This record gives sequence, C-alpha cells and structure tokens, in this order.
Amino acid sequence: MNKELFLFYNVENFFPPDDNQKSALYNWDDYKYELKVRKINHVFRFIEDDLGQLPAIIGLAEIGGQRVLDDLTNEDSALHDYKIVYQKSDDSRGLSVALLLNPDKCILQSFSFLKFPKDDDSEFDSRDVLHAEILVNNHKFQVFVLHLPSKRNKDIKESLRNHILKKLRTRILELHKKGEKIIIMGDFNENPDHEMIKELCKDNENNPVIKNPFETLFDNKLFSTFHGKKGVLFDQILFSENDNNLNYNINQVLIYNNPKLCNKAKKNSQYPFRTYSGSRYIGGFSDHFPVVLTLEYSQQ
Repeated sequence: MNKELFLFYNVENFFPPDDNQKSALYNWDDYKYELKVRKINHVFRFIEDDLGQLPAIIGLAEIGGQRVLDDLTNEDSALHDYKIVYQKSDDSRGLSVALLLNPDKCILQSFSFLKFPKDDDSEFDSRDVLHAEILVNNHKFQVFVLHLPSKRNKDIKESLRNHILKKLRTRILELHKKGEKIIIMGDFNENPDHEMIKELCKDNENNPVIKNPFETLFDNKLFSTFHGKKGVLFDQILFSENDNNLNYNINQVLIYNNPKLCNKAKKNSQYPFRTYSGSRYIGGFSDHFPVVLTLEYSQQ
C-alpha cells in the first residue's frame, strides 16, 4: 500500500517585504520576511521528520505574492522544486490561496481559479477558489483550495461565505456524479459542525458524498487556531466518500501542533506561535497550525 500526505496551511499574512500591503504588517521588512521563509520551511522539515515524508500536495492560504512561493521552493528549501499553482486574487487584503505539488509524485493536469460573485456584485471581495486536476501516483484527484471570507466586523460576510459554499457544492456534485475523487482543503472560517459545511458533504437526497474527518477532531476539542481564548477548527480537509471501486482509505488525520510550533508562554502553550499579535511582532510561524490528511491506497 502507498501512503501520501495532503496538507493545508494558513501561513498568516505572508507578504513579500516590498509589497505595498506591508504597512498593514507594522514594520514588516526584509529581515522579518526572510526569517519567516526559514521558519515555514522548518515546519516542513519537522513534518518530514515526524511523519516520515513530505506532503504530495500542499494547499496554502494568505499568500501575498509570487515571490513568497518562489522563496519557499528555492534550492535550499525542504520543498525544493515543488511546482507552484498560484494567481493573485482581487481580495482587498491582497491575499490568495496556492498549491505546491511534489514533482516526484504529482502531475498537474489542469487548473482554474473560480470566482463566485454574489448577485453579479462588481465589488465582489473574496479570495478565488483554486481548482486543480492532479495525478498523484497515477490516481486522479479533483483538488479545491479555499479561504472563505472571514468573520471580521461582526461577521458581515457570512452571507457571502454561505453563497460560495452553495456554488461550490454544485461543482462538487457534478464531479461526484462523474465518479471523480475529490479533495477540498482550506480555511472555511467555520467549524466542521456548521450547517453549510455539513450540507456541502451531502447530495440533494441527503446522501453523503464527502467525508469530513475533522468533525471528529472538533468533537474532541482539538483546534487549529484560536480567536481570543476560543479554540476553533476552521482549517479542514474534506474527501470524497469511498466506495468499492476506489482502493483508498483515510489512514490518519491530524492537526500538526508540534511543540516547536506552539506559543512559548506556559499559559498559552496550546496556541500557535504566531508572527504578529495585533500590532506586536512576535516572530513565530503562523497563527494557524497546519492540518494533514494521510491517504493509504493500492498501486494501480
């Protein structure tokens, strides 16, 4: 049996140092940027040491420019030569999602960046949803990477978040009817028990088509980030339900909260060691932990 890792990581406002958004990061500069590049690369070295291999597919959120991805995959990186799938979206914060693909395991067949404007709104403001068709060791997957609108400003964008999930569900059901294997990874800005995420996982007859293994983690009070003192599991990886024609199963699902990625203060040691806390530079990795899904499947 083969085993592959699929990982999603919200890397917290990861802008190049010369980006015009840097003013929002309170004295963001070359030194802090290069330190963050090294730290995020360390995360993947930790993952390789702890889980025995690097991911086949990495979904990223809060990417502020192409340079970030180029620097994460440079020749000194743990992700050396990973293939990049990225397009800057029209998000007002200047942030986008991206994919990194292990070239030894993945072949990119096609990709697109999906926009789901609400009521033909010309001022639609949200990150694009990335959709890629990828062969992983000759198994074809339809992979979606998303970062849904945040809960800022008293959750003013809740209706837009729900609208995007409804539109995405239509795409998912179309692919499911064709027998495609589907992975949806991202920061949903909702916990796994949210009604719209549960609806995304079912067809029109209420039959399950997508499995969300992070629901069990959330039930067990495991979290990928914290809003104030409240733990949340907004970072999730969903996978199409198995059947007798598909020789794979979910081997493991986890929130990668290695102690090296955690806050150094004892009273907040369960929190991610973040880059900024409000306007104060902390110098950590990210305000989210990576999440990982391990699939086990037979050779074709």
